[in-house]
Amino acid sequence: MIVIMLEALFKALEGESERTLSLAPEERLFHRGDRVSSVFLLLSGTVDLVRYQRDGAMVVLNRVEGQDVVAEASLYTERYHCDGVCADKATVKSVSRGKMQRILCSDTALAEQWSAYLAMELQNTRHRCELLTRKTVAERLSGWLDWNGTLPPKGRWKDVAAEIGVSPEALYREIKKNGHR
Repeated sequence: MIVIMLEALFKALEGESERTLSLAPEERLFHRGDRVSSVFLLLSGTVDLVRYQRDGAMVVLNRVEGQDVVAEASLYTERYHCDGVCADKATVKSVSRGKMQRILCSDTALAEQWSAYLAMELQNTRHRCELLTRKTVAERLSGWLDWNGTLPPKGRWKDVAAEIGVSPEALYREIKKNGHR
C-alpha cells in the first residue's frame, strides 16, 4: 500500500514540475548554505547528500537513487544543510518550494502521502545511524546487506563503502574475506 501511495505522490509532484535538469557525475545540484527555492524529483541516476568535514573527508548522509525526492527535508528550511552531488548521470525535475507548500496545504490526500514518505525516510535515516555505530566493517556490511539485500555490481562497491563509513579498500577486503556477493 505504501509503495502505491508513494508512486502516486511522485507522479503528482512530477506533474507540477517547472524544469528538467540533466547533471553529470560529480556535478552539484545544490551547495550547503544555498537558499532553498525548489524541491527536486530524481527521475534517474543517483544523488548523494554529503557533508564535508574540516579535514576534507566526505560523509554521505543519504543516497538517493531511482525515482525519489532529493533532500525532502529542505522543504522546511531556508537553506540546504548539505551538498547534493551526483554520483552518476542524473535527470532531475524541480518543483518550486512555494508551489509544493501550496499543493500540500490544499490537497489533504497528497499531504498524507507526503507524511508517509517522510516517515519512511526517517526510518531509513535511523537505520543508517545504527549502521554507523557498528564497530567493524563486517558488522556494518552485514547491517547494510540486511537492509538492502545484495551488493550492487562491483563498480558500485565504493558507493557502499561511503554509505557505511569505511574506506573502499576495507570494504573490498571484507567482501573477499567473507565471500559476500
